[in-house]
Amino acid sequence: MRSVAVLDDAFTYGGGFVAVIALCAAVWLALRLYPSFEAFVRGFDDEMHLSDTAEERAWAARRARVVRVTLILALVGAVSLAIGYAIPG
Repeated sequence: MRSVAVLDDAFTYGGGFVAVIALCAAVWLALRLYPSFEAFVRGFDDEMHLSDTAEERAWAARRARVVRVTLILALVGAVSLAIGYAIPG
């Protein structure tokens, strides 16, 4: 019975910890991508990014990787929390 409680706590608190890390990463990413409202609006001026340089395309690829990792962290946190709450403890 003790091992079930430990497993329950590990999933619940571990999932919460991962979810907080994902939230912090998402806030950090949003602040880095859009340091001002003007930068946010400027991003919609050229939606197809046809005038981007090679450096801007490389930066966009790195940004997409970071966004993907943040989403995966949020998903892992949510699934871990769901498993932790589903285990009777």
